[in-house]
Amino acid sequence: MSTTDRTDQRPVRAPADDDGGSPPGARAVRPGRPAGAETQTAPARPPAAVGWAYAMVIVATLAAIASNVFEIGHQVETGVAGAATTGDLALTIAFCALFGFFAEMLRAGRQWGRVLLTVFTALGLVFTGLGLAGLGGRPLVGPLQASLAVASLIPSVIGLVLLFVPSVNAWMAQVREHGRMISQRLRKLVLTCHVAISVGWLGLVTGMFAMSVAGATTSDAEQQAAMYRTMSMLDEIFLGMTSMFALITGIVVGAGTKWGLLRRRWVAVKFWWTMGVMVLGFAVIHQLILEANELVEAGEPPRGGALDSVGWAMSGSAFVALASLVAMTAISTYKPWGLTKRGRAAKATARAGR
Repeated sequence: MSTTDRTDQRPVRAPADDDGGSPPGARAVRPGRPAGAETQTAPARPPAAVGWAYAMVIVATLAAIASNVFEIGHQVETGVAGAATTGDLALTIAFCALFGFFAEMLRAGRQWGRVLLTVFTALGLVFTGLGLAGLGGRPLVGPLQASLAVASLIPSVIGLVLLFVPSVNAWMAQVREHGRMISQRLRKLVLTCHVAISVGWLGLVTGMFAMSVAGATTSDAEQQAAMYRTMSMLDEIFLGMTSMFALITGIVVGAGTKWGLLRRRWVAVKFWWTMGVMVLGFAVIHQLILEANELVEAGEPPRGGALDSVGWAMSGSAFVALASLVAMTAISTYKPWGLTKRGRAAKATARAGR
């Protein structure tokens, strides 16, 4: 046997398996790489679909920002602008920068950039659809804002489809492993932000649950009005911002590290659960807060009327949100369950490539 043959067929220790591992001393033969085989490299340029998806995302984002600016201008003109308007403006600027950053990460082959664009495009479709249907969130002001919302929806759908056409999937599969991980320093920074923002989100929901219960049980009209106005202020200024940035940082920590976003059940459960709590806050709790304040302004008595049902519905919804956040905190601590089907497939592929 030649030296090359002995090298190509040298025995190596088999890696341990998650389901119990290989027996002690087990050996496996790793076939050598055939002579002349070249390492597969990613293409120098992304496929054309990535560029078109990038363009659609930018167009949709600009339309959504224009719609938000139009709403802020309407608030200023009608004299209802306040602290919430300032928060909306800050959030609009932040999202403009974030979506541009995510789009650039997509063009650089970062899998977590594609994940974030997909998640927030889907959330934008849900929220815009709810707004157009008048089922939750802020109402659309006039035909111009409705037109801008539709102008945002159409390129969003096109961009979302283009993100997952076969050519993009194949390109991402080639570049995702070397472009997926974020640096250790960035990971610690994002993780610190995620924990701090999540704690703030939990604190806000806890306070709003306490205020909703106080408002639903009191017979003092002034106290009830004060509770519901405070809840409205927290909802308008802080709640949406903290939940959104908790989701963003959580996705970066998941998709940009060894955990993966959909490779482990506990991470995937947290991801989908977080989005569910956000939709609950936007489509249910926010709407109930608006309704409660409208009833207070109309002089509805605190007990024995419509405020009773609204107050208890708000308390129940806030309790569900609070219990969900506590449960997600426990999941982050204990990290239960194992790999998903996607995670097992990725692990098998990684082992086969050794």
